[in-house]
Amino acid sequence: MFNSKDYVNQYIKNNYKTIKLRVRKDNQLLIDKINSVDNLNKYLIGLIIKDIRDNQVYNYIDNDVKIDFTLSKKMQVLITQAEKADLLDDYGLYMNLADAIDVQAKKEVGKHILKESQWNKLIRKYHP
Repeated sequence: MFNSKDYVNQYIKNNYKTIKLRVRKDNQLLIDKINSVDNLNKYLIGLIIKDIRDNQVYNYIDNDVKIDFTLSKKMQVLITQAEKADLLDDYGLYMNLADAIDVQAKKEVGKHILKESQWNKLIRKYHP
């Protein structure tokens, strides 16, 4: 007979890492924040991912160049893919994506979505 509870528990065990969080009872500020969050798991994962992104060390991307302007959705997708390829140290894929960022930036300059100075900043950051 199929036991759905056992199946779910086994699935969770095989596919997830369970982490216990211990908070001192006298840290009321932290406890209040935890209690105010609708989905604590999603909230903590979001904080950890933000921390990882803020402190990433890339192989080919120049972290010293800050992109302080709004990017199109197409450009953001290319940049996200390039950042993943960089972190995986996949040089071939990264270079293809860096070239795609350059081409997309040229198109966006032509359509007045980006300024030429913004294009140059993207190239300094993403094209080794």
